[in-house]
Amino acid sequence: MPRIKALTTGSVPSFADLLFNLDESGGGSPSLATQDTWLAQIRARGAKLVFYGDDTWLRLFPPEAEFFARAEGTSSFFVSDFTEVDQNVTRHLPRELASNDWQGMVLHFLGLDHIGHKTGPQGVNMLPKQREMDDIVKTIYEAMETESHLEDTLLVLAGDHGMNAGGNHGGSGPGETEPALVFASPKFGAMRKGKGHESPTTPKEGTEFSYYRKVQQSDLVPSLAGLMGLPIPRNSLGVFVRELGGVWEGRGSGTAMLWGNAVQMLRIVEVTYGVQAFRALVERRRACLGVGGEASEDCGGCGEPAGAEEVLARYWARASSAVSGLDTDQSASWDTIDGYIYDFLVAAQETLSSAASSYDIPRMVVGIFLSATALTLAILSLPNLWPPTTAGVFFTATSLLYGAMMFASSYVEEEQQFWYWLACAWTLLLTVRSVSRAEGSKRTKIRIVAAGALILAVHREATRWNQTGQKHAGAPDIVHGFFPDYHMTMWVLVLWTYGRNCYTLARRTFLDILPTEAAVAAAVALTVPAIVFKLNFTQADAPELVQGLAMMIRRWTEPFSLVLQAQVTFGLLALATATTVVLAVGLPHGTSIAGKDGPAVNVTLAERLHYLLTLFLITQSRTPNIPLFLGLELQLLALSVLLDASSASNEKRTSRRNGFISPTELATTVLLCSHVYFFCMGGSNSISSVDLSNAYNGIADYNVTAVGLLLFTSNWTGPVWWCSAAVSLTFSKRVKAVESAKPIINGKRGWVDDERERLRRDAKAGLVSTSNDPATQDHWMVYVSSMTAFVAASLLAVMVACTALRTHLFIWTVFSPKYLYVMAWCVGWHILVNIGLGSLLRWLGEMA
Repeated sequence: MPRIKALTTGSVPSFADLLFNLDESGGGSPSLATQDTWLAQIRARGAKLVFYGDDTWLRLFPPEAEFFARAEGTSSFFVSDFTEVDQNVTRHLPRELASNDWQGMVLHFLGLDHIGHKTGPQGVNMLPKQREMDDIVKTIYEAMETESHLEDTLLVLAGDHGMNAGGNHGGSGPGETEPALVFASPKFGAMRKGKGHESPTTPKEGTEFSYYRKVQQSDLVPSLAGLMGLPIPRNSLGVFVRELGGVWEGRGSGTAMLWGNAVQMLRIVEVTYGVQAFRALVERRRACLGVGGEASEDCGGCGEPAGAEEVLARYWARASSAVSGLDTDQSASWDTIDGYIYDFLVAAQETLSSAASSYDIPRMVVGIFLSATALTLAILSLPNLWPPTTAGVFFTATSLLYGAMMFASSYVEEEQQFWYWLACAWTLLLTVRSVSRAEGSKRTKIRIVAAGALILAVHREATRWNQTGQKHAGAPDIVHGFFPDYHMTMWVLVLWTYGRNCYTLARRTFLDILPTEAAVAAAVALTVPAIVFKLNFTQADAPELVQGLAMMIRRWTEPFSLVLQAQVTFGLLALATATTVVLAVGLPHGTSIAGKDGPAVNVTLAERLHYLLTLFLITQSRTPNIPLFLGLELQLLALSVLLDASSASNEKRTSRRNGFISPTELATTVLLCSHVYFFCMGGSNSISSVDLSNAYNGIADYNVTAVGLLLFTSNWTGPVWWCSAAVSLTFSKRVKAVESAKPIINGKRGWVDDERERLRRDAKAGLVSTSNDPATQDHWMVYVSSMTAFVAASLLAVMVACTALRTHLFIWTVFSPKYLYVMAWCVGWHILVNIGLGSLLRWLGEMA
């Protein structure tokens, strides 16, 4: 959407335009139907426009405005469609080329973009698609040569963006920011007479994509207007492409185009700086010039310009003096005059583009102050700051290093490396520390070392799952390099993940609240619809990962839409959640276990809900990422060993519900793991990495709240999971469920009564004051305070970096997207998930 806005109005799109891209319905998108565009100028002549392609155009120029005489849009959200999305455009082409009732036709093909997102620029489908596009261009150009009603037609071939090695865009790399722009017409043949025009096949030395010279995307607008004899849109900041001036015969024709562009740009300059004030500066500068715009020998009082406004005044005074001197100086060089006008246009474009990116410094300072205040309050809320602990020092060093990293664009782009290495370092440190403080036999220490090794092994595989960032985008990884060739292996791992979660639902979520047979049936009833939905969704989104798998299931479920299948999955999850809460809370009703820091139980309500949340998060994940949940479970199991290794004696630990765990160690662990899994699941600090594929699961009509929730959970799956896991780690488990179970005697479960009796005895013994017992301290509040300190510190660092580097070359492509991401981490992950969901789960875990 931002690029289409630049290509039609010539203005600088706002950063908020990028967010409107998420609104598929177009309800929140700003319409361009009433703005001054080159399309509007064509319509103003009473001419007709036709459009086929990306339906983003129809959101900007809605059908109710009757902007296009004929139009058909294609959705850009299913990126697995490489064929029909273009055929739906191409099929209209023969009829439109034969018709003579339109004066403007827009074709926006999506196939190349979809292939880039799915397979990257080196994918096997890329070259055939490029050849297909070549044939379409050939068809159009040949029609322009042979059809009389198309003899005055201009063909413009433009890319709204490029792509990096991974097929994404939105960053600052040359492949993303340097798309091609071609003007083609049989009439351009006259430009070659007496003048050589090279057609290079290799880019200029030291560049990757620069064959001729670079122009701004907004330059298309005045160039189109000049070639088609249209008024330039009033808000355009584009500059007429100078080389196109040779289209017209006659001396000074190109100069006339540039001069019209300059007059249009002057109006914007005068509105920006004030008409009277700017004209006064121009007159002062004109007094320093001689005939033809040359500087006078005697120019006292006319020093170097002090600011951008005076620079523009000098350039305009020189250009306007040179043009007005044409009447008296017939020997004036047209190239020199063109250069004067061009200097003003380029300077005005740069200055006004910067002005369009206006910064409200006072508000930015207020934001920095609020972040600093939040950081200060979070630090003061921590119970013990001295003496420093190992975990505390590591947590502080992580926060400081992260803050310093936000001032370097390369570090922001490759942030995942920071978390990958720190996670390894913390795991090694935690393992060594746990071994040194462990009480027990040599076997216990071996168990701790094995747990640390397991975490590192899983970490190594997880970091190879998805290549992310800018430097290594497109490098081989498991998702894009292995699974497409071995999709059966992927589905074995996917089904294993679903099966494992189904088992934990039966053995943990429904333990003691449902009979075994009912628990198994309920777990299967939840899991099977989720598997069927994911299978059918993957067939629609990434058919190369399904191929001929489960044809019978897909045929049987074909009558049911994906929306309905997702709604069934989510509905069953909601029903299971409500039922679990009611039954689990009712189980201890009237007993002593329903109290704060009561005796330990086999499974807390927080853990019961954790596995239901896991199934929801699996549903919201891309299919190739689902096996990572096996790694998550393995790492959680190993971390519980490491974090528990230095706790109190086993007898004391199993008697209280609150775990004997360091909240700072927990905060450090969850912080690192959350960021690691955000990146290894494909996330980055680039807007292009936002995965929209699961943002509309179960939604028939656009709903900003529902889409926002699904979009966040599908992109922050790992961090949300680790928040729930953190809550589970704050509770101790008295005994394992399998150890407490007794066989059924005479059709009755007598062991349930024994368990309740034991819980009553434990609670009675726990009435003794334990105010100084670390297990009774509110670990969760310390954990939340620690997380708040990091989030506030990161937000403060990014705000300061964006303010200090607001004129940086990569402010819009690196630092501003990072600001959006850090706000998502702050509001979405920390406030809503950590504080909101986490505190709710913690409270429920204390209740039952």
